[in-house]
Amino acid sequence: MKIIDIDLSKCVGCNSCVRVCPAPGANVAGYDKNGNMVIDIDGDRCIKCGACIKACSHGARTFRDDTDRFIKDIKSGKEIVVIAAPAVKIAFDGNWRHVLQWLRNNGVKEIFDVSLGADICTWGHIKYLEENNGTKIISQPCAAIVNYVLQHKPELIKNLSPIHSPMLCLAIYIKKYLGRNCRIAALSPCIAKKEEFEETGYIEYNVTFKHLKDYFDENNVTLPKIKVFSEFEFDVEPGFVGAIYPKPGGLKENILLHAPNTHVVNSEGVSKVYREIDNYAEESLFNLPDVFDVLNCEFGCNDGPAIGQEYRSFKMEAIMRGVQEYTTNKRNASIIIDENGNKTEDAQFRMFDEKLNLDDFKRHYTSKCKNVVNVSQSQIDEAFKVLGKTTPMEKTFDCHACGFKSCNEMAHAIALGINIPDNCYQYIMEKMKRETARIEQINSSVIGITEELKKVVNVLNESVDNTQKDSERIGQLGEKGMEDMIVVSEYMKELINLGDEIYTNIDGISKNAKNYKKITDGVEEIAQNINLLSFNASIEAARAGESGKGFAVIANSIRELSENSRKSVQNANTNNKNINESIIYINEIINNFNEKIKNLIGVVDSTVVHVKDTSESSKLISESMTNVQGLSDKVNKLIEKTKDILQSS
Repeated sequence: MKIIDIDLSKCVGCNSCVRVCPAPGANVAGYDKNGNMVIDIDGDRCIKCGACIKACSHGARTFRDDTDRFIKDIKSGKEIVVIAAPAVKIAFDGNWRHVLQWLRNNGVKEIFDVSLGADICTWGHIKYLEENNGTKIISQPCAAIVNYVLQHKPELIKNLSPIHSPMLCLAIYIKKYLGRNCRIAALSPCIAKKEEFEETGYIEYNVTFKHLKDYFDENNVTLPKIKVFSEFEFDVEPGFVGAIYPKPGGLKENILLHAPNTHVVNSEGVSKVYREIDNYAEESLFNLPDVFDVLNCEFGCNDGPAIGQEYRSFKMEAIMRGVQEYTTNKRNASIIIDENGNKTEDAQFRMFDEKLNLDDFKRHYTSKCKNVVNVSQSQIDEAFKVLGKTTPMEKTFDCHACGFKSCNEMAHAIALGINIPDNCYQYIMEKMKRETARIEQINSSVIGITEELKKVVNVLNESVDNTQKDSERIGQLGEKGMEDMIVVSEYMKELINLGDEIYTNIDGISKNAKNYKKITDGVEEIAQNINLLSFNASIEAARAGESGKGFAVIANSIRELSENSRKSVQNANTNNKNINESIIYINEIINNFNEKIKNLIGVVDSTVVHVKDTSESSKLISESMTNVQGLSDKVNKLIEKTKDILQSS
């Protein structure tokens, strides 16, 4: 049954719960989804003693009861009676009557004092011992103790007192002897009572003092001050000395009060009582007491896990002393004294003898022990090996940090699979030493890599700077090359114009050359005519007789020839002048062209140099980028190396 809840988000794995838990295997160490160590609960092994709730300073553990359902049901009009444990006087110090009156005012039909049930319980124990002479029993008013026996010590079931707890005795009395056919709610300081009630079926609600107080606080229920009078009284005569059951040894005092020759030994407290129960199972019958009066809580039910306030020993003892004096006086007043002055019995027990059937108040137990897994010594040795404990000293380190009493118990828990090596202080310390050494080695490697990275980064920065400078130089050279190309374009335009002029003048020379051909042709014709005239003159001269007429013709021809020669010479001179002028102009053009060509060559050479510089800068940038790529690859390798180191860790 799940009664204790765990908020794993608040659990820090401090092992306080393991340390105080008396139930083997009830706490299971493991990891949550975030890898944090937490302590969970095995509900089948937990005895609901509440020790872990008290020990948990982180608020990770809480418990369930029936308070909310109870309040809802009484307000809805359901017929419910309440039985109040005697510890109510401690839980609501001085104000307990007002609490019970509030319940009555809010719908509770009747309220009974569990002290009466405690008196019935005492009567039942004495009657059972009388009817079973020589029997040895363990008291069972404590539900956590009963759970421990049923779940972890089934061999002691035969020794568990068959008499119901005071609350169950009263519930049976109410239903069977008072004839109340209604639901019963128990005001209790105990968490484990919920399980007892559900297994026996007589009580429907376990209303703990703590959760009732929480309800009052959350709903602003204001009760009268402590010293204000309350008209509250229980509906049936309260019990007598049973009111001291909540104190350590309460059952013992009650039994001895009625049967002083009974051998009763009491034991209380998680740190002690369960160890003694274990010893009880191994002890010889001769050494066992008639009654072993045991309680889970060190200071009895007054210090129950659901009491709802911090235990203050002197104040509580003072309250219980007052209760004991009052109830003892009441009991003494009821004692019957015969005619000889001898005390016989008190009226209460005489009434029990007359009205009650002992069998009605007996409980039958069924073992709830899970199959016990036996762990071999070899498994324990293997667990020690996992823990790194090899020497006798290491195996008996017994620091108790894991929550167990010894390293052997821890190894046993690991072998069972309910604990983990990381829960061992010594294991963690050794692991931390190894981890520290490994981290130091990793740090050394990383420092070396970091130094190498620094060098690489410096070279990389230098390469980037050079690349930036080369890029700037390329930009400047590109601009200069653009300017030079503009100049080249202008020169090319001028050259085209000069070429056009040269072409025009060459065309003029060509035409003049044609004129020269005409002149030459004229001169040649004149020469031919002169030759012919000379030939004719020679002939005429030979004839001698006709000189007058012939020479006249010759003279005329010579004149025409002379005129033609003159004109030809004039034409030749004119053409010669034109040709000379054209040649001179062409020479000027050629000189100018040559000058332009020289300038163009200079610009082209400059452009070539710039382009060459640009090309060289491009090569430098390419080389720089290659270097950068190489450095980048080197950085990547260093990063991968670092990653490998960290992953291998």
